Amino acid sequence: MNDDKKNNLLKLFAWITMTIFYCYQYVLRIMPNIIMPDMVDKFNIGASEYGSFGSIYYIGYSLAHIPVGLFLSRFSARIVLPICIILTGVGLVPVIYTESWNGVLWGRVITGIGSCAAAVGAIQVFRIVFPNNFTKMLGFMVFTGLVFAKYGGDVFSNTLHSIGLSAILNILLYAGLILSVITYFLMPKSTEEVSHHSLISDIKAVLFNPRILFVGMIAGLMLGPLEGFADVWGSAFLINVYEIEKIVADKITNSIMLGMAAGCIILPYIAEKFKFYYGTVLVSAIVMFVAFIYILNGNSNENILYYVSIIIGVFCAYQVIMIAKITTFVSEERSGIAGAMANMFIMIFGSIYHKVIGGVIENHWDGATLDDVKVYSDTAYINGVVVIPVGMGLAIIGIFVILIYEFMKAKRVKTLSTN
Repeated sequence: MNDDKKNNLLKLFAWITMTIFYCYQYVLRIMPNIIMPDMVDKFNIGASEYGSFGSIYYIGYSLAHIPVGLFLSRFSARIVLPICIILTGVGLVPVIYTESWNGVLWGRVITGIGSCAAAVGAIQVFRIVFPNNFTKMLGFMVFTGLVFAKYGGDVFSNTLHSIGLSAILNILLYAGLILSVITYFLMPKSTEEVSHHSLISDIKAVLFNPRILFVGMIAGLMLGPLEGFADVWGSAFLINVYEIEKIVADKITNSIMLGMAAGCIILPYIAEKFKFYYGTVLVSAIVMFVAFIYILNGNSNENILYYVSIIIGVFCAYQVIMIAKITTFVSEERSGIAGAMANMFIMIFGSIYHKVIGGVIENHWDGATLDDVKVYSDTAYINGVVVIPVGMGLAIIGIFVILIYEFMKAKRVKTLSTN
């Protein structure tokens, strides 16, 4: 085999390995939405506690972004990625082998910490391995991951009903351990490059950039449909408000992932073709706002809800545009850290949405129980999910502020150029 073919094969293995890791962590991310009844029965918890289980993942996931990004730049992907994959799987151990709810929460934090390396690691690995096709290969990875999350969620739900919670989590645990070993041996030698630049200057350029913070906040406010609804509360909402069977409810919420997979190709193409990035994001926010107002009225059917969820998913792909835009706010060599910062900032809002929705539902509990387990009314779920369109409305206002700022900036530049 000549060197070119060997290099291409190694690049392909790198892409496959990172994509499998991305798919793996995505299944673990959306898992709470599917295993909720089993977890409630096993640990005898309420909505607030389960909201913590969903939200605490994002604390670990979000806060680990910058450290993982720095570790990758200092110790190489070959070393850091296998360790992070192990952490992602090991976080399942307390759920499988203990009865401690605090242990389960700590395990969820560990899973979140390991999971963040899928996105951050892909940014670094693909920039090294695919310098001329970085965006395309990253897009293909996200597309593959989301399609897998959609259909993998259906398979996960069906398998859970067939073999039980403990068995399926054991399979996921050992799959992660095997993947970590494979990743170590398949990472190309080029990914062993390390940075020798100043840590402080790189961190300051990203952490204290007001544009990154403001645009990241807006992107986070728009995260509710994906992280607040599709991840945790969507199935429970549909079961209680629309009286839909759980398997069907899981299918509807998982369709958001299918829509987002298509959106990862469609929205960036539109934004790039017409050079209207913020406008595309604004349309996304408006469509998702209207869609959730429709869902909250409680007057629909399974088929319509399925297609509405796909539409929501398509516009959830606004994240691709926002993260790509944020990486342009800094110099090229700092774009990876900026991407990690943006993703971290966005995911913090995932934690906020989970916790706030769970807290609102808990506050509207009417005291009903079934076999000593709290039962929440449809009104409680509606009041909880209302948080999502409220956040979307704030994001719409923020995008208008950006558009006005960009317009005034362009006008000022034009005036200066004519004088």
